Amino acid sequence: MATSNGTYGGYSYNFVAGDPPNEYLCHICTLVARDPQQVTCCYNIYCKSCLDTLKEKSQLGQGFICPTCRSSLEGKYFKDGRVERGIKSLKVYCTNTDSGCQWMGTIKDIDTHLNDSCPYQLVPCTNECGEKIRRSKLKTHLTENCPERIVNCQYCKRKGRYQLITSSSHFDECPDLPIQCSNKGCNEKIPRRSLASHNRTCPKAIIPCEYNTVGCNKKMKREEQEKHNEESMKQHLKAAVKKIEVLLPTHQVFKLNEYAKKKKEEEDWCSPGFYTSPGGYKMSFNVYPNGNGDNKGTHVSCYICLMAGEYDDTLEWPFQGEVTIELLNQLEDKNHWKRTLLFDESTDDDCKQRVREGSSTSGWGHMQFISHGELEYNPVFICQYLKDDSLYFRVTISKTKPWLALT
Repeated sequence: MATSNGTYGGYSYNFVAGDPPNEYLCHICTLVARDPQQVTCCYNIYCKSCLDTLKEKSQLGQGFICPTCRSSLEGKYFKDGRVERGIKSLKVYCTNTDSGCQWMGTIKDIDTHLNDSCPYQLVPCTNECGEKIRRSKLKTHLTENCPERIVNCQYCKRKGRYQLITSSSHFDECPDLPIQCSNKGCNEKIPRRSLASHNRTCPKAIIPCEYNTVGCNKKMKREEQEKHNEESMKQHLKAAVKKIEVLLPTHQVFKLNEYAKKKKEEEDWCSPGFYTSPGGYKMSFNVYPNGNGDNKGTHVSCYICLMAGEYDDTLEWPFQGEVTIELLNQLEDKNHWKRTLLFDESTDDDCKQRVREGSSTSGWGHMQFISHGELEYNPVFICQYLKDDSLYFRVTISKTKPWLALT
Protein backbone atom coordinates (compact mmCIF):
# COMPACT_ATOMS: atom_id res chain seq x y z
CA MET A 1 0.00 0.00 0.00
CA ALA A 2 1.41 3.39 -0.98
CA THR A 3 2.17 6.14 1.51
CA SER A 4 1.61 9.84 1.26
CA ASN A 5 4.99 10.65 -0.29
CA GLY A 6 4.27 8.48 -3.34
CA THR A 7 1.91 8.80 -6.31
CA TYR A 8 0.13 5.43 -5.88
CA GLY A 9 -2.71 4.81 -3.45
CA GLY A 10 -4.23 7.28 -1.02
CA TYR A 11 -2.91 9.74 1.55
CA SER A 12 -1.79 8.30 4.90
CA TYR A 13 -1.01 11.58 6.69
CA ASN A 14 -1.69 12.25 10.35
CA PHE A 15 -4.72 14.49 10.32
CA VAL A 16 -5.02 17.44 12.70
CA ALA A 17 -8.77 16.88 13.31
CA GLY A 18 -8.46 13.15 13.84
CA ASP A 19 -9.75 10.48 11.44
CA PRO A 20 -11.04 11.98 8.15
CA PRO A 21 -14.69 11.46 7.04
CA ASN A 22 -15.47 8.01 5.57
CA GLU A 23 -16.79 9.65 2.41
CA TYR A 24 -13.16 10.63 1.60
CA LEU A 25 -11.74 7.11 1.97
CA CYS A 26 -10.85 4.92 -0.98
CA HIS A 27 -12.70 1.60 -0.78
CA ILE A 28 -9.67 -0.24 -2.13
CA CYS A 29 -6.63 1.06 -0.19
CA THR A 30 -8.81 2.42 2.70
CA LEU A 31 -6.71 5.65 2.78
CA VAL A 32 -7.92 9.17 2.00
CA ALA A 33 -8.41 9.04 -1.76
CA ARG A 34 -5.81 10.63 -4.00
CA ASP A 35 -7.29 12.02 -7.24
CA PRO A 36 -10.72 10.66 -6.12
CA GLN A 37 -12.96 8.87 -8.66
CA GLN A 38 -16.69 8.20 -8.00
CA VAL A 39 -18.26 5.05 -9.47
CA THR A 40 -21.82 5.26 -10.79
CA CYS A 41 -22.85 1.84 -9.54
CA CYS A 42 -22.66 2.38 -5.78
CA TYR A 43 -21.37 5.97 -5.69
CA ASN A 44 -18.28 5.03 -3.66
CA ILE A 45 -14.94 6.81 -3.92
CA TYR A 46 -11.69 5.23 -5.16
CA CYS A 47 -8.17 6.51 -5.82
CA LYS A 48 -7.55 6.81 -9.55
CA SER A 49 -4.32 4.80 -9.18
CA CYS A 50 -6.22 2.06 -7.34
CA LEU A 51 -8.77 1.84 -10.16
CA ASP A 52 -6.03 1.81 -12.78
CA THR A 53 -4.36 -1.09 -11.02
CA LEU A 54 -7.67 -2.92 -10.77
CA LYS A 55 -8.24 -2.37 -14.52
CA GLU A 56 -4.78 -3.75 -15.34
CA LYS A 57 -5.58 -6.90 -13.36
CA SER A 58 -8.89 -7.29 -15.25
CA GLN A 59 -6.93 -7.74 -18.43
CA LEU A 60 -5.45 -10.87 -16.86
CA GLY A 61 -8.94 -12.42 -16.78
CA GLN A 62 -10.15 -11.21 -13.39
CA GLY A 63 -12.71 -8.72 -14.79
CA PHE A 64 -12.95 -4.95 -14.15
CA ILE A 65 -15.56 -5.19 -11.38
CA CYS A 66 -16.44 -2.80 -8.54
CA PRO A 67 -14.99 -4.37 -5.38
CA THR A 68 -17.96 -3.08 -3.37
CA CYS A 69 -21.08 -4.01 -5.40
CA ARG A 70 -19.44 -6.32 -7.97
CA SER A 71 -20.84 -4.34 -10.93
CA SER A 72 -18.83 -3.75 -14.07
CA LEU A 73 -16.84 -0.53 -13.96
CA GLU A 74 -16.16 -0.11 -17.67
CA GLY A 75 -16.98 3.56 -18.38
CA LYS A 76 -18.79 3.91 -15.09
CA TYR A 77 -16.62 6.26 -12.98
CA PHE A 78 -15.54 9.91 -13.10
CA LYS A 79 -13.32 12.35 -11.26
CA ASP A 80 -15.16 13.79 -8.27
CA GLY A 81 -14.07 17.45 -8.06
CA ARG A 82 -16.18 18.23 -5.02
CA VAL A 83 -14.65 15.41 -2.98
CA GLU A 84 -11.14 16.39 -4.16
CA ARG A 85 -11.61 19.95 -2.95
CA GLY A 86 -12.74 18.64 0.42
CA ILE A 87 -9.77 16.26 0.65
CA LYS A 88 -7.23 18.95 -0.39
CA SER A 89 -8.58 21.24 2.35
CA LEU A 90 -8.03 18.67 5.14
CA LYS A 91 -5.35 19.84 7.62
CA VAL A 92 -2.47 17.49 8.25
CA TYR A 93 0.79 17.36 10.17
CA CYS A 94 4.15 17.34 8.34
CA THR A 95 5.40 13.82 7.67
CA ASN A 96 8.60 14.81 9.55
CA THR A 97 6.76 15.49 12.82
CA ASP A 98 8.66 12.69 14.59
CA SER A 99 11.92 14.40 13.57
CA GLY A 100 10.80 17.69 15.08
CA CYS A 101 8.89 19.59 12.39
CA GLN A 102 5.87 21.43 13.83
CA TRP A 103 4.33 22.50 10.53
CA MET A 104 0.55 22.00 10.02
CA GLY A 105 -1.31 22.75 6.79
CA THR A 106 -3.65 21.41 4.15
CA ILE A 107 -2.96 18.46 1.89
CA LYS A 108 -2.93 20.99 -0.94
CA ASP A 109 0.14 22.72 0.59
CA ILE A 110 2.13 19.86 2.10
CA ASP A 111 4.07 19.03 -1.07
CA THR A 112 5.23 22.63 -1.35
CA HIS A 113 6.27 22.53 2.30
CA LEU A 114 8.16 19.26 1.90
CA ASN A 115 9.80 20.17 -1.41
CA ASP A 116 10.78 23.75 -0.63
CA SER A 117 11.07 24.52 3.05
CA CYS A 118 10.79 21.65 5.55
CA PRO A 119 14.16 21.64 7.37
CA TYR A 120 13.69 17.98 8.32
CA GLN A 121 12.94 16.68 4.84
CA LEU A 122 15.58 14.33 3.37
CA VAL A 123 16.90 15.77 0.13
CA PRO A 124 19.52 14.39 -2.29
CA CYS A 125 23.02 15.87 -2.12
CA THR A 126 23.40 18.42 -4.92
CA ASN A 127 27.01 17.25 -5.42
CA GLU A 128 25.51 13.89 -6.44
CA CYS A 129 27.43 11.91 -3.86
CA GLY A 130 24.41 9.59 -3.46
CA GLU A 131 23.50 10.53 0.11
CA LYS A 132 20.20 12.02 1.33
CA ILE A 133 20.48 14.65 4.05
CA ARG A 134 18.03 16.75 6.05
CA ARG A 135 17.56 20.09 4.35
CA SER A 136 18.79 21.94 7.44
CA LYS A 137 22.05 19.96 7.35
CA LEU A 138 22.62 20.16 3.59
CA LYS A 139 24.83 23.26 3.67
CA THR A 140 27.07 21.73 6.32
CA HIS A 141 27.20 18.48 4.39
CA LEU A 142 28.16 20.26 1.15
CA THR A 143 30.96 22.26 2.77
CA GLU A 144 32.30 19.88 5.40
CA ASN A 145 31.26 16.25 4.89
CA CYS A 146 30.42 15.52 1.26
CA PRO A 147 33.12 13.32 -0.35
CA GLU A 148 32.37 15.06 -3.67
CA ARG A 149 32.80 18.62 -2.37
CA ILE A 150 35.39 20.90 -3.99
CA VAL A 151 38.27 21.77 -1.65
CA ASN A 152 41.77 23.24 -1.82
CA CYS A 153 44.81 21.22 -0.73
CA GLN A 154 45.97 22.68 2.57
CA TYR A 155 49.57 22.63 1.31
CA CYS A 156 49.70 23.39 -2.42
CA LYS A 157 46.21 25.00 -2.67
CA ARG A 158 45.30 22.82 -5.64
CA LYS A 159 41.51 22.70 -6.13
CA GLY A 160 39.62 19.45 -6.67
CA ARG A 161 37.17 16.92 -5.28
CA TYR A 162 37.70 16.11 -1.60
CA GLN A 163 38.24 12.41 -2.31
CA LEU A 164 41.02 13.25 -4.82
CA ILE A 165 42.73 16.03 -2.88
CA THR A 166 42.93 13.92 0.31
CA SER A 167 43.99 10.72 -1.45
CA SER A 168 47.45 9.18 -1.33
CA SER A 169 47.80 9.69 -5.09
CA HIS A 170 47.73 13.48 -4.57
CA PHE A 171 49.94 13.46 -1.48
CA ASP A 172 52.47 11.29 -3.33
CA GLU A 173 53.04 14.17 -5.75
CA CYS A 174 51.95 17.30 -3.82
CA PRO A 175 54.93 19.69 -4.23
CA ASP A 176 54.29 21.48 -0.92
CA LEU A 177 53.60 18.46 1.30
CA PRO A 178 55.89 18.68 4.37
CA ILE A 179 58.43 15.84 4.22
CA GLN A 180 60.65 14.79 7.11
CA CYS A 181 64.31 15.40 6.27
CA SER A 182 65.99 12.03 5.72
CA ASN A 183 69.26 13.10 7.36
CA LYS A 184 69.67 11.43 10.74
CA GLY A 185 69.33 13.96 13.54
CA CYS A 186 67.51 16.59 11.47
CA ASN A 187 63.94 17.09 12.72
CA GLU A 188 62.87 19.61 10.12
CA LYS A 189 59.93 19.05 7.79
CA ILE A 190 60.39 20.67 4.41
CA PRO A 191 58.00 21.11 1.46
CA ARG A 192 58.73 18.42 -1.11
CA ARG A 193 59.76 21.02 -3.71
CA SER A 194 62.46 22.36 -1.34
CA LEU A 195 63.98 19.04 -0.23
CA ALA A 196 66.89 19.22 -2.66
CA SER A 197 67.86 22.77 -1.69
CA HIS A 198 67.50 21.92 2.00
CA ASN A 199 69.83 18.96 1.64
CA ARG A 200 72.46 21.27 0.15
CA THR A 201 72.54 23.22 3.41
CA CYS A 202 71.28 20.74 6.03
CA PRO A 203 73.82 20.63 8.91
CA LYS A 204 73.09 16.91 9.41
CA ALA A 205 73.72 15.89 5.78
CA ILE A 206 76.67 13.53 5.24
CA ILE A 207 79.12 15.16 2.84
CA PRO A 208 82.62 14.40 1.55
CA CYS A 209 85.56 16.48 2.67
CA GLU A 210 86.09 19.66 0.66
CA TYR A 211 89.54 18.31 -0.16
CA ASN A 212 88.30 15.01 -1.59
CA THR A 213 89.60 15.99 -5.02
CA VAL A 214 93.13 16.01 -3.66
CA GLY A 215 92.87 12.73 -1.78
CA CYS A 216 91.02 13.23 1.55
CA ASN A 217 88.34 10.51 1.69
CA LYS A 218 86.79 11.56 5.00
CA LYS A 219 82.99 11.88 5.14
CA MET A 220 81.19 13.81 7.89
CA LYS A 221 78.09 15.80 8.81
CA ARG A 222 78.10 19.26 7.27
CA GLU A 223 78.14 20.83 10.73
CA GLU A 224 81.41 18.96 11.47
CA GLN A 225 83.17 20.21 8.34
CA GLU A 226 84.81 23.29 9.86
CA LYS A 227 86.21 21.31 12.77
CA HIS A 228 87.58 18.64 10.40
CA ASN A 229 89.25 21.30 8.24
CA GLU A 230 90.94 22.80 11.29
CA GLU A 231 92.16 19.44 12.55
CA SER A 232 93.37 18.27 9.13
CA MET A 233 94.87 21.51 7.84
CA LYS A 234 98.40 20.15 7.43
CA GLN A 235 97.27 16.98 5.66
CA HIS A 236 95.02 19.00 3.32
CA LEU A 237 97.79 21.44 2.49
CA LYS A 238 100.22 18.64 1.76
CA ALA A 239 97.73 16.88 -0.49
CA ALA A 240 96.84 20.13 -2.31
CA VAL A 241 100.49 20.92 -2.98
CA LYS A 242 101.04 17.43 -4.36
CA LYS A 243 98.00 17.84 -6.61
CA ILE A 244 99.27 21.18 -7.88
CA GLU A 245 102.64 19.63 -8.61
CA VAL A 246 100.91 17.07 -10.79
CA LEU A 247 98.74 19.55 -12.66
CA LEU A 248 101.42 22.16 -13.32
CA PRO A 249 103.98 21.59 -16.07
CA THR A 250 107.26 20.09 -14.86
CA HIS A 251 110.36 22.21 -15.63
CA GLN A 252 113.87 20.79 -15.81
CA VAL A 253 116.91 23.00 -16.61
CA PHE A 254 120.13 21.35 -17.80
CA LYS A 255 123.58 22.78 -18.49
CA LEU A 256 125.78 21.30 -21.18
CA ASN A 257 129.45 22.12 -20.51
CA GLU A 258 132.47 21.79 -22.82
CA TYR A 259 130.38 22.26 -25.94
CA ALA A 260 133.38 22.69 -28.26
CA LYS A 261 135.07 19.53 -27.05
CA LYS A 262 131.88 17.43 -27.33
CA LYS A 263 131.21 18.83 -30.78
CA LYS A 264 134.71 18.12 -32.02
CA GLU A 265 134.76 14.59 -30.64
CA GLU A 266 131.14 14.03 -31.79
CA GLU A 267 130.26 13.04 -28.28
CA ASP A 268 126.60 13.01 -27.25
CA TRP A 269 125.43 14.21 -23.86
CA CYS A 270 122.61 12.69 -21.71
CA SER A 271 120.94 14.33 -18.72
CA PRO A 272 120.24 12.55 -15.42
CA GLY A 273 116.87 10.81 -15.35
CA PHE A 274 113.88 12.94 -14.23
CA TYR A 275 110.14 12.42 -13.74
CA THR A 276 107.35 14.15 -15.62
CA SER A 277 105.62 14.74 -12.26
CA PRO A 278 105.52 13.17 -8.80
CA GLY A 279 104.58 9.56 -9.45
CA GLY A 280 104.91 10.11 -13.21
CA TYR A 281 106.96 8.85 -16.11
CA LYS A 282 110.79 8.78 -16.03
CA MET A 283 112.76 10.16 -18.96
CA SER A 284 116.10 11.72 -19.97
CA PHE A 285 117.21 14.50 -22.32
CA ASN A 286 119.83 13.64 -24.94
CA VAL A 287 121.90 16.19 -26.95
CA TYR A 288 124.22 15.68 -29.94
CA PRO A 289 126.30 18.91 -30.11
CA ASN A 290 127.62 18.07 -33.60
CA GLY A 291 124.29 16.75 -34.84
CA ASN A 292 123.06 13.29 -35.69
CA GLY A 293 122.48 11.36 -38.91
CA ASP A 294 122.23 13.48 -42.07
CA ASN A 295 122.54 16.66 -39.99
CA LYS A 296 125.94 15.85 -38.53
CA GLY A 297 128.29 18.83 -38.69
CA THR A 298 125.51 21.40 -39.29
CA HIS A 299 123.03 21.23 -36.44
CA VAL A 300 122.56 20.44 -32.79
CA SER A 301 120.20 17.43 -32.39
CA CYS A 302 117.99 16.94 -29.30
CA TYR A 303 115.94 13.92 -28.16
CA ILE A 304 113.65 12.84 -25.30
CA CYS A 305 114.09 9.22 -24.17
CA LEU A 306 111.81 7.24 -21.85
CA MET A 307 113.47 5.27 -19.04
CA ALA A 308 112.43 2.51 -16.64
CA GLY A 309 110.75 4.32 -13.71
CA GLU A 310 109.62 3.57 -10.18
CA TYR A 311 105.93 4.13 -10.92
CA ASP A 312 105.59 2.42 -14.30
CA ASP A 313 103.26 -0.28 -12.93
CA THR A 314 100.65 2.35 -11.98
CA LEU A 315 100.80 4.27 -15.26
CA GLU A 316 99.08 3.70 -18.59
CA TRP A 317 101.07 2.96 -21.70
CA PRO A 318 101.99 4.11 -24.25
CA PHE A 319 103.07 7.48 -22.87
CA GLN A 320 101.17 10.46 -24.25
CA GLY A 321 101.93 14.08 -23.59
CA GLU A 322 103.59 17.28 -24.74
CA VAL A 323 107.29 18.01 -24.20
CA THR A 324 108.79 21.43 -24.93
CA ILE A 325 112.56 21.82 -25.36
CA GLU A 326 113.96 25.34 -25.02
CA LEU A 327 117.54 26.48 -25.68
CA LEU A 328 117.84 29.45 -23.33
CA ASN A 329 119.05 32.88 -24.43
CA GLN A 330 121.88 33.67 -21.99
CA LEU A 331 121.63 37.45 -22.49
CA GLU A 332 118.06 38.03 -21.32
CA ASP A 333 114.92 36.09 -20.42
CA LYS A 334 113.26 36.13 -23.84
CA ASN A 335 113.85 35.00 -27.38
CA HIS A 336 114.58 31.46 -26.25
CA TRP A 337 114.83 28.84 -28.99
CA LYS A 338 111.82 26.55 -28.61
CA ARG A 339 110.63 23.28 -30.15
CA THR A 340 107.69 21.10 -29.03
CA LEU A 341 107.38 17.31 -29.22
CA LEU A 342 104.01 15.56 -29.21
CA PHE A 343 103.79 11.99 -27.98
CA ASP A 344 100.43 10.91 -29.48
CA GLU A 345 98.90 8.33 -31.80
CA SER A 346 101.11 9.44 -34.69
CA THR A 347 104.37 8.95 -32.74
CA ASP A 348 106.37 5.78 -33.42
CA ASP A 349 105.46 3.14 -30.84
CA ASP A 350 109.13 2.43 -30.09
CA CYS A 351 109.51 5.98 -28.77
CA LYS A 352 106.63 5.89 -26.27
CA GLN A 353 106.38 2.31 -25.02
CA ARG A 354 107.36 1.25 -21.51
CA VAL A 355 111.08 0.59 -20.99
CA ARG A 356 112.09 -2.40 -18.90
CA GLU A 357 115.04 -2.21 -16.51
CA GLY A 358 118.31 -2.85 -18.33
CA SER A 359 116.97 -2.00 -21.79
CA SER A 360 116.93 1.22 -23.80
CA THR A 361 114.42 3.04 -25.97
CA SER A 362 114.59 5.06 -29.15
CA GLY A 363 114.61 8.81 -28.65
CA TRP A 364 112.00 11.15 -30.08
CA GLY A 365 113.08 14.65 -31.06
CA HIS A 366 114.63 16.99 -33.63
CA MET A 367 117.75 16.19 -35.65
CA GLN A 368 117.71 19.81 -36.85
CA PHE A 369 116.97 21.38 -33.49
CA ILE A 370 119.17 24.46 -34.22
CA SER A 371 121.97 25.16 -36.69
CA HIS A 372 125.48 25.77 -35.41
CA GLY A 373 125.50 29.27 -36.92
CA GLU A 374 122.46 30.37 -34.90
CA LEU A 375 124.15 29.60 -31.58
CA GLU A 376 126.38 32.70 -31.78
CA TYR A 377 125.52 36.28 -30.84
CA ASN A 378 122.64 37.85 -32.77
CA PRO A 379 122.63 41.66 -32.35
CA VAL A 380 119.17 42.06 -33.89
CA PHE A 381 117.37 39.90 -31.33
CA ILE A 382 120.02 40.26 -28.63
CA CYS A 383 120.43 36.52 -28.52
CA GLN A 384 123.40 34.36 -27.60
CA TYR A 385 122.70 30.71 -26.87
CA LEU A 386 126.37 29.57 -26.70
CA LYS A 387 128.33 31.42 -24.05
CA ASP A 388 131.34 30.41 -22.00
CA ASP A 389 131.39 27.14 -23.97
CA SER A 390 128.07 26.14 -22.39
CA LEU A 391 124.44 25.64 -23.47
CA TYR A 392 121.39 25.79 -21.16
CA PHE A 393 118.33 23.73 -21.98
CA ARG A 394 114.91 23.84 -20.29
CA VAL A 395 112.59 20.85 -20.69
CA THR A 396 108.87 21.34 -19.87
CA ILE A 397 106.39 18.43 -19.69
CA SER A 398 102.64 19.15 -19.87
CA LYS A 399 99.34 17.73 -21.05
CA THR A 400 100.12 14.24 -19.88
CA LYS A 401 97.17 11.91 -19.23
CA PRO A 402 95.18 12.82 -16.10
CA TRP A 403 95.47 9.37 -14.54
CA LEU A 404 98.94 9.82 -13.09
CA ALA A 405 99.40 8.28 -9.64
CA LEU A 406 99.39 10.74 -6.73
CA THR A 407 102.23 9.16 -4.77
